[in-house]
Amino acid sequence: MINLGQIQLNHQSYLNDIRQKVWRLVKLLTGDEIIATRLSTITSQMNRLLIDYGINPALSIQLELQSHLPGLSIIFITKNQISVPNLIYPFFDQVNLLISEKKYYQIKADYFLKSNGLLTEQRIRESQAIFAQKNREQLMTELEEKNKVLQESLLNIKRMGAELDVAKQIQSMVLPPAEELAEIANIDIVGYMQPADEVGGDYYDVLDSDGVVTIGIGDVTGHGLESGILMLMTQTAVRTLQEMKESDPVRFLDTLNRTIYHNVQRMNSERNLTLAILNYSEGIVSISGQHEETLVVRSEGHQIERIDMMDLGLPIGIDDDIADFIDQTTVELHAGDGIVLYTDGIPEAFNLEKKQYGMERFCEVISQNWQGTAQDVKQAVIDDLRGFIGEQKVFDDITLVVLKQQ
Repeated sequence: MINLGQIQLNHQSYLNDIRQKVWRLVKLLTGDEIIATRLSTITSQMNRLLIDYGINPALSIQLELQSHLPGLSIIFITKNQISVPNLIYPFFDQVNLLISEKKYYQIKADYFLKSNGLLTEQRIRESQAIFAQKNREQLMTELEEKNKVLQESLLNIKRMGAELDVAKQIQSMVLPPAEELAEIANIDIVGYMQPADEVGGDYYDVLDSDGVVTIGIGDVTGHGLESGILMLMTQTAVRTLQEMKESDPVRFLDTLNRTIYHNVQRMNSERNLTLAILNYSEGIVSISGQHEETLVVRSEGHQIERIDMMDLGLPIGIDDDIADFIDQTTVELHAGDGIVLYTDGIPEAFNLEKKQYGMERFCEVISQNWQGTAQDVKQAVIDDLRGFIGEQKVFDDITLVVLKQQ
């Protein structure tokens, strides 16, 4: 076993550098840019998840040469009790949850290297150099720069408070009003959003044009002002493409992604978002983009189909070209059928006993209340979720959209 490096995930600002290094490492060991993009992307997503919820999170990378099938191990480490997110499995050949003697939880993800031809001594040395520790001068320079940023931040606290108030007001203004949703023909649809902070990073919108209803739902990494700004950019881009009558899901999401990507680069931001786009017309719904599962509920409420969105796209804003990863699926709705969309703030909510709300309870509440209106279903979920959370602080934005075919 060769240790290629261990990195403390102390700050979001390092994540882009880590993603680039993982990309270089995987490209070096596999010679495949697509594999490098996939593994660096999922590593970045996992790192953000650990930072948002973890205590002393870290990333460890190892190279296993002793077994008959050499492999690259990417290990995500935290002191928080965690389970393995479903999103990681498609990217690796083997994923295990480990608990060390010091009570650190580790998600060990292994990618088996299909060829030994690239594992030369020179390449192994280059791999070790990618994650080599920075020297004392570099660390001191970074510390001085961060001290300057901290001083500037302290001076701008009052100004930031005013900006947050303005951003929160703008964000609430662009959400679709209830009276606008009520005018959409043939469907009963409602939405709900509760930010974890003053400004949320969740996004949803419902746009009706010439008999086509476009529904978007997304989740920006983190929350606060920067995530809220990215949410507003996304809303504007979706609305523009919908007004242009762009119906092809690949062109729609690829154009939107390029717009967001270049803005994020200009902002020097680490933010990106999962995003699902649904187009409804006369009972037919096309679904594309990578986000949480889409729940298709049949008329009696007993049957809920959970559509996995992992293979329908990539997160928006991490790369300038995602066209090859975009796909779509189609669902037909009959009277009484419907769709429920949500962000992970619902199933991943915790109560004071550190229990997670979970998908099973979420789906059960939907089934039990499906015979009511979309508003009834939405309110039942929110009431049950609030009762479950109790006095626990809400750590993530909560967004829910319920659509029923009339």
